[in-house]
Parts: sequence; structure tokens; C-alpha cells
Amino acid sequence: MTQKAFAKREGVNIHTFVAWLAQYRRENDGGMSQSRRARTQARFVELSAPASCVMGATTLEVVLRDGRIVRGADAASLAGLARLLES
Repeated sequence: MTQKAFAKREGVNIHTFVAWLAQYRRENDGGMSQSRRARTQARFVELSAPASCVMGATTLEVVLRDGRIVRGADAASLAGLARLLES
């Protein structure tokens, strides 16, 4: 749904809605522009597991910037999910 369609459905002037959205993004995204967020890449830390770890039984945990924690066992899926959540 477009911003215009949403504003119309909710009975809000599109210009008012856009202003509210811009204010929300400034307050909640630290003022980071959409293009800057798109350029920001997830950062990963290389870890080494003890030899006693069994492949497949290991659960990975990713802590996002806002403190949310994502757990899973598939590193590639977790990396993609982390990038999506951080964008």
C-alpha cells in the first residue's frame, strides 16, 4: 500500500502523514536516511568453536543494535535475517 493510499484510508492529509513519518524516523532511526541505511552493512565477529562442539547441535545467537536477540542454527539464514532486521 502506498503512503498516499494509507493516508486516504485513515482520513489523514498526505502531507501531514509524510511529516509525521519523517518525524518518527528522525526520532527512532537516529536521523539515518533511507539511502544511508541501505549502505550500512551488518558487521560480524568471527568466532571459533571448541572441538567438542557437534555440528548441527550448535545454536547461533545474533544480538541486534536495539538489543533484540535472534537465535537459530543456520548461519546463512541468520545473517540474512540480521541484515533485514537492521535495515
